[in-house]
Amino acid sequence: MAYRRDADPSPLRTGIAHAGLSLLVFGVLAASLGVGIHFSGNPAEAGPRQNLALFETGPEETPALKARLKGEAPAAVTAGTIVVADAGENASGDDPSLGVEYADLSAPAADTGSSAPAAAQSDKGGVRINGTMVRPGESYGEVSKVVSLDTAPVKGMTERVNGLNLPRISESGKAPSDVYARPFNNPENKPVIALVVGGLGINATHTRSAIEELPPEVTLSFAPDANNIQYWINKARDSGHEVLIELPMEAYDYGRMKMHPQTLLAGDTGARNLPRIERLLAKGRGYFGVINYQGAKFADDPGAVGPMMKVIRDRGLALVEDASFQESEFDKVAARNQMKYVRANSTIDAKLTAAEIGAELMALETQSKEHGAAMGAGYAFPVTIQTVKEWAEDLNSRGIVLAPVSALTSVIPAEMSEGKRLQTGSLNQAAVNPEG
Repeated sequence: MAYRRDADPSPLRTGIAHAGLSLLVFGVLAASLGVGIHFSGNPAEAGPRQNLALFETGPEETPALKARLKGEAPAAVTAGTIVVADAGENASGDDPSLGVEYADLSAPAADTGSSAPAAAQSDKGGVRINGTMVRPGESYGEVSKVVSLDTAPVKGMTERVNGLNLPRISESGKAPSDVYARPFNNPENKPVIALVVGGLGINATHTRSAIEELPPEVTLSFAPDANNIQYWINKARDSGHEVLIELPMEAYDYGRMKMHPQTLLAGDTGARNLPRIERLLAKGRGYFGVINYQGAKFADDPGAVGPMMKVIRDRGLALVEDASFQESEFDKVAARNQMKYVRANSTIDAKLTAAEIGAELMALETQSKEHGAAMGAGYAFPVTIQTVKEWAEDLNSRGIVLAPVSALTSVIPAEMSEGKRLQTGSLNQAAVNPEG
């Protein structure tokens, strides 16, 4: 018989086998340890923890707590407060400071000798959310007056024309400029400021920031070539913002930059512009009006402006003019067509610094106190959103009301449109629609 020698084992196969056995052994050990911890461990001793509560409760209900449970207003509530402390404040004790101070609901109310409600006597009777003070018994929605607008389109406010869904005046006579406007009230007739922030829908991050961070009274305008524009319009209206659609118009440097394919052109009496207007208006639903994007050359041509204005008026929309050019035919043609119109006093972010934007907002405050109303226009730059957000937090304490742009739109008498260029702040008292 011939001599036969077995082949040497493969190193690769041997390594794989050893690795598999090792993983199996360690896996069994880890599983056993986990099962043991699960059945024998004490979660309470796992690490440090701190319980948080909006309101302190005890074994006995206090009169203030009983009143709250019954839906009654307690005679005096000076506690039940969460005060967010500065990072430098640290209470003594063994527990780590979480930067939150609690007050005892059972503490007796201080005798102030005044008949004013206790909530008004103490500035610390609540928690500040997004710059708004919310006191015990109040909800953030009630205090901030966030009004979620109806989902668009509202029945009867749209018609199908040439395969396009276009806004229309309903059979009962309701116009989109009224139905889709944000409700507004100014019973004390305080000076008002309206702001429109535009260029939305192009950058999703900036658009979401404007919708979620700006006060709901700020009007938002959307670019016609925005991605998923109806989604953003619905999101804006859900957050309480009324919206506008931007109409791109010919500027004097048109041809040296890439413009929107539906740009309205000067020198046209309607043959090219009217189909373009319809396609632009069909981009979305739920807006109360339109606003120009650029358009200095177009606005100087009454022959081109007239047909465009007629379409806007016949569809029950308002026209908002930003402050991007000094001279235009918009106010004169709007007066002749008896349509809702308003022009901004200034562009608030022509210079992109917080200091310059703040200065423009302060100028609007001065104009609103002198003339009753003022309006500014800007774009959704991060610095604009942040500056407007901070500026609006205490605007009411300065005696000024933030209003939606629709509250300033009005039909201009023909005699007021002649001569001096009409602006929101150019009248002795701007017409403010109290119902939005």
